[in-house]
Amino acid sequence: MKRIFFYNSFSNIMLELVVWMIYLKEQGWSLAEIAMLEGIFTISQVIFEFPSGVISDKLGHKKTLLLGEIFCILYLLTYFFPHTHIIVYLGFIMFALGLAFISGTDISLLYESISEEEKNSYLKYSGYFNAIAAFSVAIGNILGGWIAQVSWNLLFILAILFRTTALIIDFKIKEPDIKKQVDTLSLKSIIIELFNFIKHQKNYICLVAGLGFSTAAVDLSYQYGPLIMQKFSFDTGMISTVFGSLSLLGAVAGLLTYKLTQKVSENILLIILLLFGLTLLLSLFIHNMLIVLFSLITVNVIFEMWNIIFENKIQEVAYADIRATVISTGNVFISGLLALSSGLISLVGEKISLVWIIGSIGSIFLIIALISTLFYINNKNKEIIL
Repeated sequence: MKRIFFYNSFSNIMLELVVWMIYLKEQGWSLAEIAMLEGIFTISQVIFEFPSGVISDKLGHKKTLLLGEIFCILYLLTYFFPHTHIIVYLGFIMFALGLAFISGTDISLLYESISEEEKNSYLKYSGYFNAIAAFSVAIGNILGGWIAQVSWNLLFILAILFRTTALIIDFKIKEPDIKKQVDTLSLKSIIIELFNFIKHQKNYICLVAGLGFSTAAVDLSYQYGPLIMQKFSFDTGMISTVFGSLSLLGAVAGLLTYKLTQKVSENILLIILLLFGLTLLLSLFIHNMLIVLFSLITVNVIFEMWNIIFENKIQEVAYADIRATVISTGNVFISGLLALSSGLISLVGEKISLVWIIGSIGSIFLIIALISTLFYINNKNKEIIL
């Protein structure tokens, strides 16, 4: 368990996460080109997410994480060639592949490392896991902007070193730390079982829609937040500090989630958080610097809480032998939403205020997430009555 947490911490120290758009802008990329690159990245995620989940369940979670880290290292190397667009495009495709291997696999590994007696406490362990990830992202965000002001090359070299450390830690995870599958399934049987799962677990659709639309809404505010702040004349160091602080607060929020669910129903807490998030995104239309800043920070912080609750509910319904495949299927949906959104931004980003675009798309997505969550709660209540 400890090695999984250590792996998670180093894998999430991504120094380039907040500042990569600023870096490419300084290298002559336009907003439309950056949005197109983001679109290529998310489309690649759509393509890779499902196969990567199947591969993870077939190949094993440890080996899949190793592959993910290798592709992320290759992606970081392409930043040394910013003027050769095709290399950067290939880099982001490799990044999408790397993240596809990691996403779903890491939390599946976590879930399977918990003993059967403690499965009911998964929400607690998930809170720790997400808090560690958020804290690591905070370190990366804070350091990234200030290191960039010294040297962009130094930033990317250090980012590669952190990824390499994560790879080494993952390599040292011992087999007893991972709960092995009882049966080795064929690729065909994994896909057949997935379709049976979706057919019989109808609540999964509502959960994926709720998680997918709410995640896409917040991810857009996170991805384009640095460019929004730059328009308000924030320098790179200040932007990284703000997003680093955001992640630190998110880590605290993740730790508080389990305690809150001991006092308030998970479903009620989920609805309250989504409504609050919708209010924050709608407030972006005021276009006041302080309000925009507060909304961007707060919506990303409370996202850490509702994300943990959604993930816990999906883990509860997922079949053990196709766990990574089930989670990756949901990630395909999220990636598709982000790809469509980035495509829209690339088309109208130069004509319409970026704040207005993010506010509009994010608000619509959260409204849909709320409706999907209410359907899930209604279905769940019917099951209890029956």
